[in-house]
Amino acid sequence: MWTGQSRFHFPSSAYLLVLVLLVGNEVWAQQPCTTIPVLKIRTAASVFNADQEGILGDIEAQFVEQNYPVVHDDESAAHLDAVARRIFSLLPPEQTRLRIILIDIPGPESFSIGPERIYLTPKMIRLLNNDDELAGLLGHELGHILTHQNAIMVSQLFHEILRVNGVSDRRDISEKFTRLLDSIDGNKKMLRKATQLVDRQEAISQYEADRFAIFASAAARFSPQAFLDLFERSAGTNGRKGNLMTDFFATTTSDETRLREIRKTLRHLPKPCREIAVAPAGEFRIWQAAILSQSDRPTE
Repeated sequence: MWTGQSRFHFPSSAYLLVLVLLVGNEVWAQQPCTTIPVLKIRTAASVFNADQEGILGDIEAQFVEQNYPVVHDDESAAHLDAVARRIFSLLPPEQTRLRIILIDIPGPESFSIGPERIYLTPKMIRLLNNDDELAGLLGHELGHILTHQNAIMVSQLFHEILRVNGVSDRRDISEKFTRLLDSIDGNKKMLRKATQLVDRQEAISQYEADRFAIFASAAARFSPQAFLDLFERSAGTNGRKGNLMTDFFATTTSDETRLREIRKTLRHLPKPCREIAVAPAGEFRIWQAAILSQSDRPTE
């Protein structure tokens, strides 16, 4: 999730690393931006195999879409899909089953669920200034998916809250997920424990997702600088990234630390990659206005 929380059959970490290097080099060989740094992928324990991870995503998606309305607009979806195709072109065709779903949750949110779904809210779209920022946001959520952050997080919650260390079929996963929600609902102690686990996992996963967003943006010929611009504006850091003194006294905020890491990643890109210009925003503004107009309509 862009704001911190984030919920396929995607390749293993080792295969993904080779894929990004090979495909990235193939794409960039035709462009001034010709190389990328090695993608860092952290591994962590998950009780879900690839099929079970997909089932978990289906169960979570059903819960989300039963509680919040999905925004359907085929015409507006065409522009979103065009941007997404460029970002997802880093992946082999058989792995690009991702769907991007507009969902009317109050507040500026983006998050991924399972291996096949990325959700965006109209208020998140309102924050964006151009397609390059949209591409970076999608790359960020794709980073969460590729590193299986949702499955890792739910595995930890199953272990700590339910004392469960394995899952089997759809019925079993659904029963345990429902039991997890019931255990947290109305139980302040369990809710606090779950929140601490999620926060700890997110502190790690956000850096990975940010790094991938920058790599993916440059590889797809979007401006990676736009991702930094979006983060600074939405986080309200005003350029503050902390320093040795604030680190020493533990007054550097998590957003300031994250900003520092984003800037560091940008510096590691070759200069031609950093200098990819933001595209004109005319078509983006038309698409954005259509989305916001639809979400602002009174419900019948």
